[in-house]
Amino acid sequence: MADLKRPLRMCIVCKARLEKKELLRLKCEDKKLKKYDDTGRSFYLCYSCTNHLNSDKLNSKENKKIQKALCFQCKNKDEYLVQLKEILTDVR
Repeated sequence: MADLKRPLRMCIVCKARLEKKELLRLKCEDKKLKKYDDTGRSFYLCYSCTNHLNSDKLNSKENKKIQKALCFQCKNKDEYLVQLKEILTDVR
């Protein structure tokens, strides 16, 4: 049987290239962050980047990096870290 290549996707925060199953897929819709539901454009976050959100430091360097990547991806400057934390509690 042929050895098939697995598709790699890139995390928008750390730029790591990982398989789809190792990433969380999200989208921005109506200025809200949502889990991807097979419609529209989406982006990926790796679980190592999302684990930084659970740290005690709210204004840590990693959180600012995640916030900046989300603002760039969603094209506005709303507060997305709170929405991302809510999505992560539902996923886990």
